[in-house]
Amino acid sequence: MPRFSSEQSSKPLSWTDASGNTYSYYEHPFLKSVIFILGQELCERLAYYGLTPNLQTFLKEFAGMDDSGANSYISIFNSIIYLTPLVSAALSDTILGLYVTIVIFSLIYACGLVLLTLSAIESISEQWMIDVALLFLIALGAGGIKSCVNIMGAQQFHPEHHKDLITRYYTYFYATINVGSIIGGIVSPILVQECSFFVAFLFITIVFLCACVVFLSG
Repeated sequence: MPRFSSEQSSKPLSWTDASGNTYSYYEHPFLKSVIFILGQELCERLAYYGLTPNLQTFLKEFAGMDDSGANSYISIFNSIIYLTPLVSAALSDTILGLYVTIVIFSLIYACGLVLLTLSAIESISEQWMIDVALLFLIALGAGGIKSCVNIMGAQQFHPEHHKDLITRYYTYFYATINVGSIIGGIVSPILVQECSFFVAFLFITIVFLCACVVFLSG
């Protein structure tokens, strides 16, 4: 297909949109780039769903909240997560682009997980550490990448040459979400029960840092 040819040897396919913008694509996007995006999503979902089942108990033990207070806190946490994608979507569309937006919000997310892990050490735990980690860093980071990752994955496919692969990509994408959610939802509560909150949070922090490395390596 000559009209899809690109001058870049690493990305031999090209596409010019209605505005005259030209984009280059890999011949085999799953192996070259999409696999890193799927790996990032799997690890991120594992970290998120490894965190949320333990939040209520953690807030009761480390922040001195009762059931009602912990539930309200978690509701605020979730609300921020679902509002933040509006901000990250605007930033990625107007200023930063998808890749930089994902990197920035992933780093914010990672800092939040590190701080939350430290807050699970009883000798140094402080309320401000929990608040900053959950209501600012993690909520901002988790919500910030939510609106960007799946779109970036879809953009790795040539609109014509890879038409048949796009549907397969979304199947794999949602499969990675489910796999990560199941693993995180099972392993993390077991670590809390058998070890401690610190160990459980350390586990999901390491997993998410692996997600960042996987994404950046692509």
